[in-house]
Amino acid sequence: MLRNFKRDLELIDGMEYDYLKLLYYDLAPPFNGDYNSYEYSRLCTIIEGSKHVTVNKDTQFTYEPGKFILLPPHTHVHMDIDIPTKALVFELSDNLLKMVIEKVSIDMDVDYDSIKEDKFFKGNISSELAYCLNRLTDVSIKPDKNKEFLIDLYAQELVYNLVKIKGIQQVINIEHTNPIHKAIQYVQDHIKEPISISQLAYYLNMSEANFCQSFKKIMGITPKEYITGLKLAKAKDMLKNQNVTEVAYDLGYENISHFIALFKIKYGVTPKQYQSIGNTPVVYEF
Repeated sequence: MLRNFKRDLELIDGMEYDYLKLLYYDLAPPFNGDYNSYEYSRLCTIIEGSKHVTVNKDTQFTYEPGKFILLPPHTHVHMDIDIPTKALVFELSDNLLKMVIEKVSIDMDVDYDSIKEDKFFKGNISSELAYCLNRLTDVSIKPDKNKEFLIDLYAQELVYNLVKIKGIQQVINIEHTNPIHKAIQYVQDHIKEPISISQLAYYLNMSEANFCQSFKKIMGITPKEYITGLKLAKAKDMLKNQNVTEVAYDLGYENISHFIALFKIKYGVTPKQYQSIGNTPVVYEF
């Protein structure tokens, strides 16, 4: 359960699967803050309450339960909340969007007037979307040996119903030409290797200083913090089946003590303690 929009908390909280990540926010008024979609598209819904939002410092509106907004990568949103509000966000991976769009034959009828220059979409939650959202939420909080399979299946159904909505497809088909998106993709593809900031800057044909400044402006954290956070999040999953030394080496850490120290700073326990405690999912209602 998240009580603010800090990126470092999003990286360790929520429920993450192959195709999507679920983020649950419980926000108490008065609240205002800035929110970003970062490297992936996000489907934002409200369970209770309402949000007064400004998208990309320009478009202002209020949305409530029964409504949704779809944000493409690197969208900036400012929110003001004056009543208790609970929100559920579905972060949709590029692989999920591409797979559904490529495999499903849908008549793409773009409604340019509904999105104009804003490159985002707001609409009503149809009965089909509500059904998908509820199934995803229900299966995510229940113990089930087939959970990951079902989550991936329902995620595909969710995107299928999204892309049938007039105007949605232009949002999720936006080209990812931003160099920071390319950096993020590189880190994700090479997460089990040592990654240096200078290496990333060179890959993007940018100076190291310019790269770090641009990265933090978009992501809200430094490249080093992002790489470390992603590696440690991956470590949590790997620790289910491997010992601490194996995980450290597989993630490119030659100094085991350094890896253990980073893990404890991030999660408050050592990797060994984490293995013995286990990871209990957050339970909530939709």
